[in-house]
Amino acid sequence: MANSVTARDIAQGASVSVATVSRVFNNHNHVKEEVRQRVFKAAKELGYSAKSNGQNSVTRSADKSLKEICFVYGSTFDSSPVTANPFWSQILQGVEREAKKSNIKITYRSTGEWSATSDLIAAIKDASMGGILLVGPVEATSLKTFQETKLPLVMIDNYFPKSQVDSVVSDNFEGAKQAVEHLVSKGHRQIAFIGGPTTLSNRPINKIYTIERRAAGYRTALLDAGLEINYGLYESSNLSPEGGYQACQRLLERGTKFTALFCANDATALGAMKALREAGLDIPQDISVIGFDDIDIAQLYHPALTTIRVNKEAMGAAAVKALVERVADPEAISATIMLEVQLIERESVGKVKEV
Repeated sequence: MANSVTARDIAQGASVSVATVSRVFNNHNHVKEEVRQRVFKAAKELGYSAKSNGQNSVTRSADKSLKEICFVYGSTFDSSPVTANPFWSQILQGVEREAKKSNIKITYRSTGEWSATSDLIAAIKDASMGGILLVGPVEATSLKTFQETKLPLVMIDNYFPKSQVDSVVSDNFEGAKQAVEHLVSKGHRQIAFIGGPTTLSNRPINKIYTIERRAAGYRTALLDAGLEINYGLYESSNLSPEGGYQACQRLLERGTKFTALFCANDATALGAMKALREAGLDIPQDISVIGFDDIDIAQLYHPALTTIRVNKEAMGAAAVKALVERVADPEAISATIMLEVQLIERESVGKVKEV
């Protein structure tokens, strides 16, 4: 019977990958016509049928499930909506742009809107969503609850070892390493760091995976340059401008000298720059500052912020593609897609001030 035929069966019959079958059934443009017709022929021979105009006329569980995707933003550290955040909103734009190519509807949800994750899960099930994009620093317990839905799932800007969940992240470690190496190349040796919320152990450990990777890049760059890791120059924040402002004030009050400051994201850096100016310090003559993410407003500040650019829209697009392939082949090994980042030099970093 047609309903017993899987995408894998069709892929074998047409001598193509399962992902190619998914692209054909979802009418992707980037499929050769010869391959498209071969897939339709195999489907027909296995009990499916196809229209003469090349459009798939069958009802297929994977095809049906991709009519609508739920974009779920979850964070215990930030209650603001995605559309108001310059980082997450661009990821959402990438998701919407890629989904539009396959006529997939995007429904937006935020875990902060619900009193319990279980209530949100129930709402997603009731809406018959075809898959979930789990976006932001969702905690491990919440991830497990989403996995129990058995819906296809891809995380964006997050990763849990051994979770067997597909993820899309940027190269946070190398980006941070590159940022600190840039400061070292300008002669800086006392480089402070403002990260995210931390758990205190033998060293501060960031609770957010992506920020911890950036902290690891910071530490590695210092060690590679023969510099000591001084946790007196290490501060935590809630990754907002206000959090960066307060964290930088604590650094200054501590009295430990530093000539440069690496912030785990641009929002934190902009707040820190305000604290430095209020303390009578000039940027970059007295203190150089570098951020991470390259949100739009970063280049409008004075001085314009040197930062590490994350291709946020590309992350969203890659996640949709990964979800399409996960639906096509539910048994495939989970994979993490890592996107490259880029150093953007502006005016907030200068050579170390001669004494």
